[in-house]
Amino acid sequence: MNSDRLRDLIKAKKGSIASAEELRIRYATERFLLRVQASPYKDKLILKGGFLLGTIYKIENRTTKDLDALVKDIAADRESVKSMLEEIITIDLNDDVSFELGNFSDSQHERKYTGFRAKLTMQHLNSTAKIAFDLDLGVGDVVTPEPKVLTFNLTFKEQKGENERITMYSYPIETVLAEKVETIFALGIQNTRMKDFYDIHLLLNDPNKPSLENLYEAFNKTWIFRHDQIEDADFEDWLYLVNELKDNQNFKKGLWQNYITNREYAQSLSWGEIIDELIEYIIALQKYRNETKE
Repeated sequence: MNSDRLRDLIKAKKGSIASAEELRIRYATERFLLRVQASPYKDKLILKGGFLLGTIYKIENRTTKDLDALVKDIAADRESVKSMLEEIITIDLNDDVSFELGNFSDSQHERKYTGFRAKLTMQHLNSTAKIAFDLDLGVGDVVTPEPKVLTFNLTFKEQKGENERITMYSYPIETVLAEKVETIFALGIQNTRMKDFYDIHLLLNDPNKPSLENLYEAFNKTWIFRHDQIEDADFEDWLYLVNELKDNQNFKKGLWQNYITNREYAQSLSWGEIIDELIEYIIALQKYRNETKE
């Protein structure tokens, strides 16, 4: 797609909650994923993060400016992952765009396995316009119950009347929620990732969310993989932490207010509501554990 057509299509979405920049990045990330789909690595990258949630719950309810995935079943050393990305972006789909791999660095140093962050830039062949986004790649994380096949329509059609789709593996909701909650517990009072709190609200209010049994299993496996066995006392520590966050003015009037300022889909939610939902969920996990442990 040339840059003029993309500009016109974005203008046509004038009523969208997503900004023009977010829609441009959505287009660029979808063109990248189409190349993943056409590559030998289509089963090796498991989609996760904000892009996945924006796909499941629609971009109007969750925007993002990056792309997250888990690397699976390939050598996860720096050179192998970088080589994989270089091969993917050289695939020509005759869509009038090209990709360039910029900075490539280690990330997630606090995790058991170091991940990677890549700076990707898409350029329209008919102009100098460029769209940059970050690709965050996790390594080694456990996925419960297992990756699922996700098929979704493109946000922007290359040709009018086309119905191009992307099919690739993605995180199940169980693991998305488990990792979000684990991150909040791990970062504690140092957390600035307000998107995780919003995402938990989104997931907990899904009428089709998985059973508590499946949610607990995913959280338990995620916590054990990243930390150690869960102890009974951990739940009290987590509840204490979350209540502390609820009353913290920096979170309530600073970080949360800053997060919702340009996100219309979150502006009706108060910090107290978000935290109360998380507290209720922790108590539900605690109760399930107490009722089912041997």
